[in-house]
Amino acid sequence: MQKLNLAQGFKLVLLALLLAALAACGRDNIKEGTSDAATSPNQYDLVVRADKDGQFDLDNATVDTQTLRDHIRYRNENGQPVHSILLKPGEKQKVTNAQVAGLAGISRDLKIESYVLDNDGKLKVIQIADDGKK
Repeated sequence: MQKLNLAQGFKLVLLALLLAALAACGRDNIKEGTSDAATSPNQYDLVVRADKDGQFDLDNATVDTQTLRDHIRYRNENGQPVHSILLKPGEKQKVTNAQVAGLAGISRDLKIESYVLDNDGKLKVIQIADDGKK
């Protein structure tokens, strides 16, 4: 009789863990690092789209976060400064937390205003946390 209760308890715990995992998958954590954009530029200096594996589509080329950072530095050094950047969902890829985090790091390091058109079609500004480093 006790084995039956232990087995039932194990099943309940397993079910609870499964439900918690499913609930975590459904979250849209993009909203945690962004806020509604009260104002936005009329046009952006650079527009990138979400691509697979947390990468970006830049002029039909798939680039990672470091390559995007290098591209922005190159433009800044060659008289085409990037002050604002917009991340949009790709043709087949939604905006992911990895892309927002990568763009937030670029924005913090290069002092750029970053915006994201989230998966709900709302324009958000990426919030940059100042961690006190100089």
